Amino acid sequence: MRMNLIKNKTALALAMLCPACQVPEVDQARVERRLAMMGTELHLVVFGTDRSQALMASEAAVRALESTEQRLSTWREQSELSRLNRSAVEAETAISPELHQDLMQVREWSRRLDGAFDPTLAPLVELWQLRRGGRNRLPSPEALHQALQACGLGHWQPRDGHWKRLHPQAGWEEGAFGKGIGLDRALAALEAAGASQGEINLGGQIALLAETEATLQVADPRDRLLPVVELNLQGGSLATTGNSERGIQVAGRSMGHVLDPRTGKPAPDFGSLTVWAASATDADCLSTGLYVLGADAALQWAEKVAGVEVLVLEKPIPGSPTQALSLRYSSGLTDRIRVLLPDAMEG
Repeated sequence: MRMNLIKNKTALALAMLCPACQVPEVDQARVERRLAMMGTELHLVVFGTDRSQALMASEAAVRALESTEQRLSTWREQSELSRLNRSAVEAETAISPELHQDLMQVREWSRRLDGAFDPTLAPLVELWQLRRGGRNRLPSPEALHQALQACGLGHWQPRDGHWKRLHPQAGWEEGAFGKGIGLDRALAALEAAGASQGEINLGGQIALLAETEATLQVADPRDRLLPVVELNLQGGSLATTGNSERGIQVAGRSMGHVLDPRTGKPAPDFGSLTVWAASATDADCLSTGLYVLGADAALQWAEKVAGVEVLVLEKPIPGSPTQALSLRYSSGLTDRIRVLLPDAMEG
């Protein structure tokens, strides 16, 4: 399905706007919390049979996210993943069952997306200096080749709860999967604590307990304050990838922060891509990998895979006489989507 969204305002950012849970029909206690988590903002809404239970469930979710951050954040030198990234070449390093499960899950999406998603891009992230906002000059072909050679799951060998690093520069980069894993752990904690409904927004990625219904808004990739579509969803997770808020400067040029593992270079910036999937980890990985594949290939892929829906917002081509924003989405969203701009045109 394609629509053209006509707008006059041009801006530079993209965001998921804060959704609202539908209030349960029966009396339920509601707890809402906002706090800093995993380098971003956490917004948590939980319903329980009484306030005590809802508070207990919310605390369990927060602890699950904190545990995930301690395990996965490579911004922390002593996290388990950071220690694995520093392990000696050819040495078998014992890791926790939780980290092993995390890495095996994201490794599977790299295989299924034919290399468009790679969780081991730490050498390329360092080359492009993504964590420092970019670099003063383009990397040389030699440096790019060396960094590409250090990436890839072939440099990591799992066996019996141990992982072996096979290249001295090999390293995992959790930026494309850490939030999703944290959200899945938090949802599991909410469910175990008896929460009846729950909604978690972690830096724009949203996860819902299975029985939770919510109306979520997706913003124009050029203006994060301008919602353009609305999705009515139940359960699952919604994740968006785009470059507008996290672009980098390289040799005085604006470039995207999403790297294509196949070339080692920033992927083309066409707008934004949003994924809805049952698992937050899957949605997180897929929003990145499918963005790298590009809008056409992403939509074709989604139509072949059960349980995954994709929404694409494409910016007009530079020099185009129109400011139309193109909207396309997979067939499973047809009855769930509403265009918010009054002058939207289908065609």
